[in-house]
Amino acid sequence: MVERILEKFAVITAAAVGIYMLAVSMRLGPGVGGDAVIYITSAKNLLAGNGLGLVNPAGDFRLLPYFPPFYPLFLAFFGLLGFSIAKIAGILNIVLFTLTIILIGLWIKRTTKNTVASFLGSLLLACSPILIPAYSWAMSEPLCIFLGTTGLILFDRYLEYHTPRSLIGSAICCGLSFLTRYSAAAYIAMGGIFLLCFQKQELKKRISSAFQFGLISIFPMILWLVYDLQKTATVASRSMMQSTDFNAEMTRFNEQMKSVFLQWLIPDSWIENPVYPAWINEILYVLVILLPLVSLLYGIFRNLRKRSSVPEQWIPRMDNMLLILSGFYFIYWIVIFGVSVMTFPPITIGPRMFTPIHVAFLWLLAILFAWIDMALKKKPYLRVISMILLFGFTAFYGLRAIRIAHQNAIDGLGYHAVRWKESDVVDYLRENVPQDQLIVTNEETALLFLMNRTSWPMHEVYVQEPDPDFYHYETGPVKATDFGRAAFQRGEALLVVFDSFEDQMQGIYGENTKTRISTLLENLQVVFDGDDGTIYQLNQDS
Repeated sequence: MVERILEKFAVITAAAVGIYMLAVSMRLGPGVGGDAVIYITSAKNLLAGNGLGLVNPAGDFRLLPYFPPFYPLFLAFFGLLGFSIAKIAGILNIVLFTLTIILIGLWIKRTTKNTVASFLGSLLLACSPILIPAYSWAMSEPLCIFLGTTGLILFDRYLEYHTPRSLIGSAICCGLSFLTRYSAAAYIAMGGIFLLCFQKQELKKRISSAFQFGLISIFPMILWLVYDLQKTATVASRSMMQSTDFNAEMTRFNEQMKSVFLQWLIPDSWIENPVYPAWINEILYVLVILLPLVSLLYGIFRNLRKRSSVPEQWIPRMDNMLLILSGFYFIYWIVIFGVSVMTFPPITIGPRMFTPIHVAFLWLLAILFAWIDMALKKKPYLRVISMILLFGFTAFYGLRAIRIAHQNAIDGLGYHAVRWKESDVVDYLRENVPQDQLIVTNEETALLFLMNRTSWPMHEVYVQEPDPDFYHYETGPVKATDFGRAAFQRGEALLVVFDSFEDQMQGIYGENTKTRISTLLENLQVVFDGDDGTIYQLNQDS
């Protein structure tokens, strides 16, 4: 009894560390950027009776673009109860992070019977320098990961007891995770493949359970996609690319993945400028791929063998989790690769995008530690070495996470950052520009969040290829969809250009960026010149 209390106390202690990290990181508020503004504003518009989506300056409604609906619906529910949606997003992140840590920690203990693995696995999650930044933003990953994690645990429980309610519960959780982020389809794919290929039942029952799991999981998404297609004629406001150079895309994706995976093990600064021989980074990159791959192959091998041939000390449930986690790892990777190379607009490949499999990786690491600890039962000195290595890696993680949380607490995140709260341009707009004045800007989500003010975007920021004609903003040709620039040329709108414009254009024009910007803004009349940007109007004398 005392031992069980201590086991739970260890996991709760790890969760408390995670709570502290997030509380420090979000001292000035949860991070709110472009995507988060879409979530928050969509939830507010739903509560205001406008629908789940955005309203442009002309008053036209657009259904929630790019994302599935469950996260903004989740936020709207708490908004309905009277909470500030932006503030409750940060609180929900802490709650979801805590529950995820506790669930995984307790399930590691149940799966491996190893208290140290349970504690260190929980602590790795709580101190992750990847998860702390991701959970500090008002984004959908925390809800997606919690639902997906719950789905995996219920799925594992079904494999042990074959209770229909566990399978149905897993399907519902995986389905809601999918309804939170499209990439969470990997949770459903993993469950379906496992049920068909590795379940210890006759083929007819395997097909039946896989069909039941899949149908329940995708049903909510089918309803949303039907509605989305009716309203927008696209899926998630994305379209298929007409032509794709798979070799080039694979190379690009591999380089992006390399950076993401290395950040799981080392600080970002060590990727470009390592404090050790550069070839070590190549080994670390291979390690992040090889460890789940070996786990996947080993899990398949163990699962296909008869249980009677498994050594007594082997815990059968451990090989199920090896297979579930490593299988999910690679299925998720395939899903992201497919979306990245085949759809437009392109998705952002970064650490946040891969947080679901980062969680799976740390979970897998704890299980593998327990397996090694059991395999080395007769070699205590090797067990101690493996424990020291995992403790050291956890401590290294903790130091990285503390630095990140501390810096976030000082600078703030997204539009809660100090630089945005002290923006000269935003202050001028608040005090001097009427609410009905049309605005065109390169930071429309900033104005929407900070001032609750809609604006037209500068289309120059969103082009795929550099424009060969370096036209002037006030006289150049206007595309039919560029409503903001058309309004500016009629003298009906102000142009608000924040200093971030140069960085936004750099990726398009490279060394010609300064020339392109100076040509674009030439001859415009300056209304206000602040520390963080400039406001222009049409020069009536030109």
